[in-house]
Amino acid sequence: MASSCDNEAPDCRKDITTPLSCQQTGDNEKIAVNLEGVAKTLLIPLIARAYDNTLPGPIVGDPYAKDVLEKIEFDADAMTMTPFKNSSIALRTSQLDRWAATFLKKNANTTVLHLACGFDSRMQRVEWGEKTRWIDIDLPEVIELRRKVQPVSLPGRDYSLIGVDVLDENWMHDIGEVSGPVLVIMEGLLAYLPEKDARGLLRRICETFSEGEMVFESVSSAALKWLNRPESLKAVSDTGAVFQSSVDDPTALEDLHPHLRLAESVPVVQAPGTEKFPLLSRMLMYFTSWFPSGRDSARLLRF
Repeated sequence: MASSCDNEAPDCRKDITTPLSCQQTGDNEKIAVNLEGVAKTLLIPLIARAYDNTLPGPIVGDPYAKDVLEKIEFDADAMTMTPFKNSSIALRTSQLDRWAATFLKKNANTTVLHLACGFDSRMQRVEWGEKTRWIDIDLPEVIELRRKVQPVSLPGRDYSLIGVDVLDENWMHDIGEVSGPVLVIMEGLLAYLPEKDARGLLRRICETFSEGEMVFESVSSAALKWLNRPESLKAVSDTGAVFQSSVDDPTALEDLHPHLRLAESVPVVQAPGTEKFPLLSRMLMYFTSWFPSGRDSARLLRF
């Protein structure tokens, strides 16, 4: 697998459009982010992508994150993490971008369902064509904020936003007719859901859509306990959010549906982009990869 978006891989950073409009309240007026719990954690990957884009060799290369940060008002100090943790989030984002770009290159006539989209600009980073339908989905209060600081439409593209709880069993049927395969992207979502709800969501996706792929991250049960320690990820614990769902054996998820198959599993410590970390961080990730408990503590999965 390539270590970055290169000439042999789909361009997962190409800006294919210019935003038509953002429903802002004023040119200089910042939007207050009054979210709590899991919803508030959307600020963490936003900050991580903005930090990543300041580096000489960014892992994701998201030029839009800084612009969003400048439009919103929140306690940045409480949400900021270490450079290592920011870059680790960038690894996750980059791999999901790469998988999305590959899928969309092979499947022009498709629907993208980006669950828990937050303030992500993936619909601008990843290249997709006129025959693709892209829907960004998050809680109603998140989508309301997003509409004020990010594009609500894209020139020449079938793009829309939906504010709904993804655990609502009706929303998949309410999006209308779906033609072609479906790509479901879930970043920073499943681990926050109770185990039963996370698996129920995966099962409903398989039952509703006959063809496509799902890409998301997972953590092991041991990592789950560590992540819920207040000192482990203070930016998360301060929001009141709790990690609730883990995956020790990704192949076990195949039992959720007869046609569900694990296509790829990438340990985060071995994901493309780790070579861009500082030397000591690279060494730590390298040695961690020697031990199954460390290597498999966080994975990026494609089903």
